[in-house]
Amino acid sequence: MTTPFTLTAPREALLAAVETALAPVERKNTIPVLANLLFDAGLGGGLRVSGTDLDVVTSVTAMIEHAGMPEQGITLPAALLNDILRKLPAKADVTLKTTTGGQMALTCGRSRFMLQTLPGEDWPRLVEREGQSTSFEIPAAKFSAQLAAVSFAISTEETRYYLNGVYLHAIDGGDLVAVATDGHRLARATYSGAQDAAGMPGVIIPRKTVGLLAKVLSASDKQAMLSVRVSEHQISFELGAVRIASKLIDGTFPDYVRVIPAGNPNRWRFDVAALLAATERVSIVSSERGRAVKMNWGRESVDLMVTNPDAGEGQDTVDVTNDDGDDVEIGFNARYLADMLAHIPGAATVNLDTGGSPACFEPVHAADDKIALTFVLMPMRV
Repeated sequence: MTTPFTLTAPREALLAAVETALAPVERKNTIPVLANLLFDAGLGGGLRVSGTDLDVVTSVTAMIEHAGMPEQGITLPAALLNDILRKLPAKADVTLKTTTGGQMALTCGRSRFMLQTLPGEDWPRLVEREGQSTSFEIPAAKFSAQLAAVSFAISTEETRYYLNGVYLHAIDGGDLVAVATDGHRLARATYSGAQDAAGMPGVIIPRKTVGLLAKVLSASDKQAMLSVRVSEHQISFELGAVRIASKLIDGTFPDYVRVIPAGNPNRWRFDVAALLAATERVSIVSSERGRAVKMNWGRESVDLMVTNPDAGEGQDTVDVTNDDGDDVEIGFNARYLADMLAHIPGAATVNLDTGGSPACFEPVHAADDKIALTFVLMPMRV
């Protein structure tokens, strides 16, 4: 006779594992088992809870004792289980036990639920292909800062799938570089302390994986270390009890270095908060069709103007310091400009050539001396 699967755990511990593992699971699935979480045995005898969408898997190992675990595990409806656990009393214990007929009984005090299960062997695993791989560690806070600095520039245009993620690669001297672009703007964050990453292949991490990882990193301890393993087709991240494994985008990221202007002769310094506030003010009158903000960069100030034939006009002026060069008139997409400025701390510099050439923005003083930031904006005709 088969021993029933049973476990009893604090509601908080079980809910924390379920909420994290639930992240990649889609609400609507044509394959029923993809709507379920896999419960199986983790390392050290703990309980491992995993969720997937076939492209990325999030697994959490919790030190929860269990008995009668099937060899391939057992699956439970992800959203339903999460909703139930959230409504149960905060400091209560929850018991799970399989019953006849392929169901799982969930009890907590006087509350009792019967959940349909599916066999663990039906749950799809993300199998890593054989081949060379590179493994390294990086402070979780540093990698979190890199992703936060560039992810806003990830393209959402599905036809250019190779831009639908963050390009991660290593360059000489142990620098780990994260880059994202949608063809209109580009963001690059370079971390200078990842010597063990040297030799890793350049890979494109999908947008969804970046979002899942960013959420886990933001909740981590500031001193935590992130373990990364990269191969040609897959990347995995381990942070404490959480592991995220993901397929990579199969494509070639463009030669982004050619896009970053190196010889723009006209340079200004400015206060980021002041320029961001002015950009947001004048953009109030813009229309969806005409989102351009016209900027006249002069010796001591930059004049901003947005014109909307149906609504009116907005103008503002911000003090700047011209380090070198001539006056330049240029236009930018106001939303792209604001998005970029929101990711630059303190003061910044802008290097311009002509009104038809890309602009290069960089912080004057980096918030982190280990991470160098560079942003490029393509101009708009105004």
